Amino acid sequence: MLMLSIELLQPLHALEANPAATAVASSWTLAGGGPVDPRASGAAPAISDTGNFALRMFVFLNWPALPGMRGVPDPSGRLGQSAPTVWETFKNASEIYLPNGQVPSAWPAMSELPAGVVAPSLQQLQERFGVTDSPWIHYLAEDIMIDGNRICDANAVQIRYEVRCNRDNFDYVVSNPSGYPLYTLEGQEQALADPRFQFLFPGTSVEVKASWRILGPNDDDSRYWTAYGAYRDPVQGKVLFAKIGLTAFHFASNLSSGGVWLTYEQADNSTSTFLFLFLRQGKPVGPNTTVNPAAAAYNQALRAGTAGTKWQYYNIIGWQASETTSTGDPVILANSNIETYFEQRSSCMSCHAMANIGPRGGPPGTQRLDFWIYPNGGITGRVGLIDFQAIAKKAFPNIAFKQMDSVWSLREAQSTQAAAP
Repeated sequence: MLMLSIELLQPLHALEANPAATAVASSWTLAGGGPVDPRASGAAPAISDTGNFALRMFVFLNWPALPGMRGVPDPSGRLGQSAPTVWETFKNASEIYLPNGQVPSAWPAMSELPAGVVAPSLQQLQERFGVTDSPWIHYLAEDIMIDGNRICDANAVQIRYEVRCNRDNFDYVVSNPSGYPLYTLEGQEQALADPRFQFLFPGTSVEVKASWRILGPNDDDSRYWTAYGAYRDPVQGKVLFAKIGLTAFHFASNLSSGGVWLTYEQADNSTSTFLFLFLRQGKPVGPNTTVNPAAAAYNQALRAGTAGTKWQYYNIIGWQASETTSTGDPVILANSNIETYFEQRSSCMSCHAMANIGPRGGPPGTQRLDFWIYPNGGITGRVGLIDFQAIAKKAFPNIAFKQMDSVWSLREAQSTQAAAP
């Protein structure tokens, strides 16, 4: 299986130069060009060999997108060429969960900047920041991790984040079969009140969470996939633009019950990203202690297939398709740039199984049941099998909650009722 994966990911020019590899090449590219979507084979191979699924999804997600389209691979493209990738053109959560619950723009709308913010032209961006691998302008809405902590680069500049979803995810939020506008808080409350409604995203639904460095003029970007970023400066209050470098990304698929979870990192993270303490650089985040040992073989295949491109500097960290191992131990999986401070107590499936909605107006904590555990006054994530209803009943015996199919981004939904001035 592994040797097959290595062959399948040979660079395009190498395959073209080797006629004997033509048949192998056709098995990871479509007849008309472009990458094979590994989800097309269904959940079984994704669960039985999740490492290989992670390898193939890396190729699919990072393939160039078709110009003028969102989330569609370019049949004439090649991995590593300068162009927005498939996942970069997914909808940003900041485009979906708008102030006052406004209706999101249609899927094809290309700009993701906040209302009233005008993007510089590509020529202006290039003149100011230089050429990037991707000309896409990312709106980085977050500068904190899910636990409220921050990390930074060697210049003590904070790492920033975005969450993106594919069209199937977007369509479900905007126009699910029950007609509830799940992009608003009221729509989710309607879904909560309907005993027939169950949050159930389609199996083809995908989310990506990514972390980026803000690159200064003297920063070496030769080992980073680069793009343009926009973010709101907390001091000035205005949106700033910059050149950004990708440090990590998560991938979540609803392909199976509980989902299939993959995580990837830039190779230098352990020594180039740092804790952010008291507005200054702390110690390096250090090696990710949750790296799956089996990932080494798949990363060897990834190196072979991405040689000569920026993607050769990215690694598969691990994957998860079940809450526990074959011996019953909880699966631990974290990304050093996304779950830095609770890395040893992190499980994608267990934490996201707690995604939920409860009624408004109750005691604190009843709108969204907390997924954290607070031992001895500390904070830690959940791992292992989750009995959500048992947890909810223990916390609030008389309050009804619904799980949101592991999609925590739904909690970004805002009320259609403007807050009083």
